[in-house]
Amino acid sequence: MKRLDDWFDEKTLLGLAPPKVFLDGASAAEHGSVEILEHDDQRLRSRVADTEVYDAEFWLSDGELKWSCTCGAAAKHPCEHLVASALATWPGEAPDVG
Repeated sequence: MKRLDDWFDEKTLLGLAPPKVFLDGASAAEHGSVEILEHDDQRLRSRVADTEVYDAEFWLSDGELKWSCTCGAAAKHPCEHLVASALATWPGEAPDVG
């Protein structure tokens, strides 16, 4: 069974989000804008401080990747806040859940 983190490699994320969205998300992750609230094999919840603070979430449903973000730009593909959240799960990118 596929785990959530299996979706968070660079190639897969670039396939899900347009290049500019990916780059904006990578920049946000690099600048420490992501706070991981929950992260396990089935769900990732985070808070991303951009010009505003957004709540982003990935989850698996019947083996399919689902997502939402309070920015409102994640209908067709993951937004930059979701990409930042996914990238922040990479080792050394964001603090562990406390």
